[in-house]
Amino acid sequence: MMNNEYRTLARLFHADRSGDSYANHDLLASQRLGANSTFATGITTPLGELFVATPRRISMLTQRILLAERRISDMWQSIPGVMQWNYITHAVSEELFATNEMEGVRSTRKETEAAVAVAKQAKTQGDARKARFGEFAKLYLNLTDRNIALPKTLEDIRSIYDKIALDEMDDKDRPDGELFRKGDVEVQGPHGTAIYSGVSGEARISALLAQMIDLAKSDEMPFLQRSIASHFLFEYIHPFYDGNGRTGRYLLALYLSHGLTIPTVLSISRTIAENKNGYYKAFTEAEDKLNCGELTFFVSTLLMLIERAQTSLIDELGVKIDQLGKAGDLRDELENELKLSHNATCLLYAVMQEELFDTTKSMTLEEAGADLMLTKQTMRKYVEELDRAGLIEFTGRRPLRFGASESLRGKMGVAVNDDLNKQAERAMPRI
Repeated sequence: MMNNEYRTLARLFHADRSGDSYANHDLLASQRLGANSTFATGITTPLGELFVATPRRISMLTQRILLAERRISDMWQSIPGVMQWNYITHAVSEELFATNEMEGVRSTRKETEAAVAVAKQAKTQGDARKARFGEFAKLYLNLTDRNIALPKTLEDIRSIYDKIALDEMDDKDRPDGELFRKGDVEVQGPHGTAIYSGVSGEARISALLAQMIDLAKSDEMPFLQRSIASHFLFEYIHPFYDGNGRTGRYLLALYLSHGLTIPTVLSISRTIAENKNGYYKAFTEAEDKLNCGELTFFVSTLLMLIERAQTSLIDELGVKIDQLGKAGDLRDELENELKLSHNATCLLYAVMQEELFDTTKSMTLEEAGADLMLTKQTMRKYVEELDRAGLIEFTGRRPLRFGASESLRGKMGVAVNDDLNKQAERAMPRI
């Protein structure tokens, strides 16, 4: 008699010492696929028909994730827009860096931060400047639009790939079919060893991708399970010679953005990168032919990674909310002490948030105006007001940039950056 542990079909087969192990294995695989609690995809591969069962572990993980999402949503709504955007831009930069690192694409945090800055300018102000990874960053920033569409056609998949990976591809690795690769490819694991050969033939690639597109929006499977199963299918198909990992993880984020909070979605690639051995192992197990197309354990692994991302996120947001509360108390004290105008007080709070949560720790007149919904010209007098009060200092001329002064940083308990001070002394523009 079996114990209550839900184990892979492969493990059960290897543990069966009877003379009927093959027949027992086939019977159990058929029972799992046909069970009332199983979600079959209808997608047939050499592994078998892909399906996800619902053992107790999946149910409990799903419940914990949904409860954590409620908490994250409450925390997210409690912080102002400036801090939200600062968090988002930093998270996108980290996502780009993490997913590039997993695929061996050389990039620096300075490059990914610059890409996000350009993408943000393009999104908010229609700026047409270009940057390395700029289109990739724009895709991730677009996840903040709650109604962003899922891919509907094979051309949509190719368009996403082009924005993510094409500029980084050697000529030999570019797609040579009508939309995808027409040759074969070997999928390598974390140690550079071949673990799987992708689907052969562009016609078969296209057919399976069309089924993936339908699966990702299907109402016949729970949201989390279908999103993760679609991610597996994309990586199993491996439609390109290179860039599949980055494209697949973006698609996973896109699918999950239709049901999870944006902070959770923007922390998934980073969490996967931190746990990449377990992530790759989940693919290896799912692709074992003895598991007959069962994705239950792959889904379980990805759910655990989502839960782990949520746990870190809750801790991180908790610290930031505590810092924000202290900054709010200081803002109120300075408003009363220095008799600041309402708009200058709002700008001061934005400057304090930049100091606490943004990597650049400064802002331009345009950025400040966008945050306060005031014109650049109107912002000048409030910048002057904070300058006279000794609460800001200037860090650049073209464009004019300003951030928290040494005095304000001291009041906030933030370590003073000597290099920033020297830069400010050299710049010191007048407005």
